[in-house]
Amino acid sequence: MGSKRANEIEKLVNMALECASGIQYNSFTTSVRVPKEWLKEEEDLIKREGLRSNSLKSELNRRAREIICNKTGKEAKAEGDIMFVFDLRSHDCSVKINPIFLLCRYNKYSRNLSQTRWDKYKSVEDYIVDAAGVLFNSDNAYLHGAGREDVDVQMLGDGRLCVIEIENPKTRDVDLDAFEKLVLELSKGDVELQVLKRVNRPFVSIVKLARLDKLYEAVVEFNEDVNEQTLKNICVIERVEQRTPLRVVHRRADKVRVREIKSVHAKKLNGTYSFIIRCESGTYIKELISGDDGRTCPSFSSIAGCHAKCVQLDVIKLFDEYIVDWW
Repeated sequence: MGSKRANEIEKLVNMALECASGIQYNSFTTSVRVPKEWLKEEEDLIKREGLRSNSLKSELNRRAREIICNKTGKEAKAEGDIMFVFDLRSHDCSVKINPIFLLCRYNKYSRNLSQTRWDKYKSVEDYIVDAAGVLFNSDNAYLHGAGREDVDVQMLGDGRLCVIEIENPKTRDVDLDAFEKLVLELSKGDVELQVLKRVNRPFVSIVKLARLDKLYEAVVEFNEDVNEQTLKNICVIERVEQRTPLRVVHRRADKVRVREIKSVHAKKLNGTYSFIIRCESGTYIKELISGDDGRTCPSFSSIAGCHAKCVQLDVIKLFDEYIVDWW
């Protein structure tokens, strides 16, 4: 590596450190882009003289990391908090802030709140974005959930597993208890967030693709009286075939899904019934109850021989322990 190129990289490092002066970071990585003619020159030299040494880009990256470590005391890592990008083609530099990923659970105590941003409703994600903007000084944030509940369904119990992705956080060392408290405060108690631990990007896919059993409590009205035998027949449902519900078929493929019902327990209330239902991921509970004009079979309606309606639904548990404990 010539002295001219070494001087160029040192000049760009100084520019980059100035750009990063308002960003909090503990580790970094580097990326160097070089003109094509430099690479061609290097290739010709190897062919001509048979040199076998570190490539030009590797040497420039090594030199950049060495200078930054000496000037800042920060640690060079393969996946650092930030990335310094040095472009020797345009004699420019930039700083890329890597996201923060938090494995969390959230509770939703409202029946008028969506999970992610939607122009019709305020969302759990909205409050997380606002809290992250205040404490992490971030540009944006995203909620990646292990499934989702309907707007009118509460998420109770231990909460729903999710990964919070915080984009361009200029502050990284944040008190996570304060983050939880701010989400609760901004939502006026409608959203409670529990941060489990910091994770990396692959957790987004792990959580989103997880197929977790769920436990629901459904309050059901029948338009005719039902007897004990009917309740017993409902409680032994083990498997249902569900065609995509009419209420969502406009945005999802219209196909038949087979889902396992792990257990059903019934309790009579004042004019209604409470059912505790454990089922496989992806089961449509409202349609399991109503039948959805025959698109779900069997259903509470088909077994009772009258119309059954879910008047209130809550998720009371996700069976996510294997993810939280194992990973």
